[in-house]
Amino acid sequence: MIQFYKPNPKVTGNACSFFLTADGSIMSSMIKQDSWNDAKKTGSFSKNKGVSSKSVMTKLSRIEVAGIIDAIETNREWTAYHRSPKQVVQMKFCPYMRSGEQVGYSFSINKQDAEDSTNKSSYIIGLYFPEARLLKHDLNIFLDKTVKIMAQNSPEPEQKSPIKQIDLDEDKPSGNPFDDEDIF
Repeated sequence: MIQFYKPNPKVTGNACSFFLTADGSIMSSMIKQDSWNDAKKTGSFSKNKGVSSKSVMTKLSRIEVAGIIDAIETNREWTAYHRSPKQVVQMKFCPYMRSGEQVGYSFSINKQDAEDSTNKSSYIIGLYFPEARLLKHDLNIFLDKTVKIMAQNSPEPEQKSPIKQIDLDEDKPSGNPFDDEDIF
């Protein structure tokens, strides 16, 4: 699991995590900041855990994870769209610009109720270049692990009959009408 926490005194920060489940699913979650301790200069997110309007969790396909890695490697934008009977989720990973200069990458998730478009929430987190590099590293590891998990979980291939061996030097007719033809 890799986690990024970006609290701020305005209590508008977000935390983000990417993790691999036991069944090989790659997940991403984001949660909104719930408080700020000015004396310690720290923020908290714990009160919003599990609150649907303050947190979101998405399952990423292997192709989507590869898309995020590609966005980091090539400095391109990556987007994805998921729709279920309950919600619509849009994700975006792209260059993070500040004052016209790229300072890293941003990851955003917009979630909307499938039946009520006014019921929506947005999450965004900025990742500086070293954080994006670490994310790329961990996502590559997750992809490698999914291959191993899929191999462990796949059923054993059925035992097939052995392939019939044919002696090509034997002069017996095979019943094949092309045996006496020239090969061209």
